[in-house]
This record gives sequence, structure tokens and C-alpha cells, in this order.
Amino acid sequence: MMQENRYNTIAACARFEDELQAYLEGEARPFVAAHSQDCLSCGALLADLQILRRAARELPEATPSPTVWAKVRARLEEEGALVAAACSQFGDELSAYLEGDARPFVAAHSQDCPSCGALLTDLQTLRSAARELPQAAPSPMVWSKVRAHLEEEGALVAAACLQFDDELEAYLEGEAGSFVTAHAAACNSCRTLLADMEAIRQAARDLPLKEPSRSVWANVHARLEAEGAFGTPVNGWRQILAWRFMPHAVPLGVLAGLIFLGSVMTMPSGNVRPWESTDVAATSSTLPQLASLTSGEASTLARVVSDLESNFRANEASMAPDLKATYDKSLVALDGSIHECLDSLHQEPGNALAREYLLTAYTRKAEILSSALEFEGR
Repeated sequence: MMQENRYNTIAACARFEDELQAYLEGEARPFVAAHSQDCLSCGALLADLQILRRAARELPEATPSPTVWAKVRARLEEEGALVAAACSQFGDELSAYLEGDARPFVAAHSQDCPSCGALLTDLQTLRSAARELPQAAPSPMVWSKVRAHLEEEGALVAAACLQFDDELEAYLEGEAGSFVTAHAAACNSCRTLLADMEAIRQAARDLPLKEPSRSVWANVHARLEAEGAFGTPVNGWRQILAWRFMPHAVPLGVLAGLIFLGSVMTMPSGNVRPWESTDVAATSSTLPQLASLTSGEASTLARVVSDLESNFRANEASMAPDLKATYDKSLVALDGSIHECLDSLHQEPGNALAREYLLTAYTRKAEILSSALEFEGR
């Protein structure tokens, strides 16, 4: 029993010593205070340390002399507890020096510092010995283990996965791709990717079809016009041929309008009933001039354009502002081209090229007006 009590006392004193420093530094250690009340020796030790701490706090502060600091620093450097600033710079530049960079400080410091000089000598010896080693290719087993480890950590993409990525798009678009399905069955990550893509595709097919709103169509068409998807406006009739030889994606309404224009233009002039609409813009002022300068074909086309423009002006208030601005810009440019063609025909009535450009300008204007009326009606 006495032996057990002695063992407990020794264990308690050992714990007291372990927690004493933290207690003196301000941490809450209730065991230290409690044990110091029960153990005379530990209580006396705690009392002495607290007296020393109070006495140290009352001592006047004094800065050690430079000699003292120098001796302390030298002792620390001797024991390896402090690395000199020069040695620290040597360590920072050593790698670059060994790789061939010009670092004069490394060479100079290695002459002054025995430890850094010895380190540099050892590294240079190792480098020379490594260069003299015979080159040997690792065995296929080593390469396979290295590659398997890299692939396992995701550091290397397998060639099969690369081929899977290359063929995946075509497979999703309906092409026969036996490799895609075969690789997906063997590769977890690629199988997951394929399953996700097919789930997205199926979900997209199940979405209900909705007709975009009128404002959406208007904004899309205005943006395409602004980016030149329907052709760029011309600044003169000499550039109109760009429209004649450049294909355009024409909406259904425009095609219908052009078919109508073609039927009108191919009818005998006696069967064409004149329009009684309100003429606007450049067309109204040029109809009499057209009658004297051009054939019935151009005059009939001008009346068709005049009627389309009348409808456009009657409905332009309901159009989106950005869409209307785009159409107005194109129409203004075409009106300028029409006037230029008419001026040329007035000066040279037999100018066949100007006559052809004039027909092209009216055709282009009919396309734009038909497109505007079609989108306005959505």
C-alpha cells in the first residue's frame, strides 16, 4: 500500500513539472495549483519561481553591449542555431549557380565561409560523378509501373482516353463509334462523362418547344444585321454588285416577297395594275423619272418597293427601337445608291451598267423591307 502511494506521488510530481512552465506563462493549469498545496517540495519550488519572476520584473531594463551581442551571436552561429545572412544568400543562389547562372556572390562567399565552401565542393563533385555515370534505359517493367502510378494520380491522360475525347462529339452526333462505347465500358471516368452527356442530350430532347417572343426575334435579327450577316450597306451604287454575288441567308418571308416580285416583273406590262398607295422616301420622287429613264421592269419594281415601304412606315412605330434603327440605316444607304444610279442614267440614258445596278438596289431594298415586315408580324 505504501509503495502504491509512493508511486502515485512520483507520478503527480512528474505531471506538476510537465505543466509548471505553461502555468508560469499564464495558462490555466488547475492541477499545478492543487498539487502545490498537497506536496511540500513542489509547493516550495513554485513559490521560489514566482518570487524570481517578480524580482525579474522589477529589474531595470538595460541594453547589452555590442560585445555581448557579438559573443552571443558567434556562439549561436557556432552551434548552428543561427544562419548568417551571407550564408542565407548563398543558399538562395546556390541552385541557380549550379544550373549555370552567373552568380559571383556564390563563388566569393564559398572562399570566405568554410562550411558553404565545403557544401559547394561536395555538390560539384556529385554533379561531376553523375555526368560520368553510364546512361541506361529503364526496363519496360519500370516504365509501366511509373506510367500506371502517374495515371492513377491523374498526372497522365491515357492514350485511350484521348481517343475517346476525339471521337465523342461525332458519336453524340450519331456516327457509329464502337471505340467510344467499348472504352466507356472499361474506363470509369469516361463512362461517367458519356452518361452525363447522354443524359443532357435526352433532357434537351424532352424540353417543350416554344416559339420565341416577337422581341426576341427582333433583337436576334437586329444583331445579325448589325454584324453583317445579311450583307453590309453600300455607300455607292458601284459597290452594289457585292450583294449580287454574295449569298445571304434570307428568311421565308423575304423569299415569298421575291417570288411575288418575280411574278410581277414577268407579267406583261398591260396586265400590271398600278398601285394607288402613298409613295414615300426616295421612291415616290423617282417614279416619274423612272418612267422616262428606265424600262417598265424597273418602274414596276419601284412601285412594288414603294408599296412595301408604305407598309413598313405604317408599322414602324410598333418595331423595337434597335431593330428599326438597323433597317433605317440600310434603307438610307440604299436610297442614296438609287439616287446615284438615277443621276447616272439622267446623264447617260444608255448606261446599261447603271441600269443593272439600279435594279439590284431596288431588289435589295425589297428584300430588306420584306424582312422587316415579316419580323414585325411575329
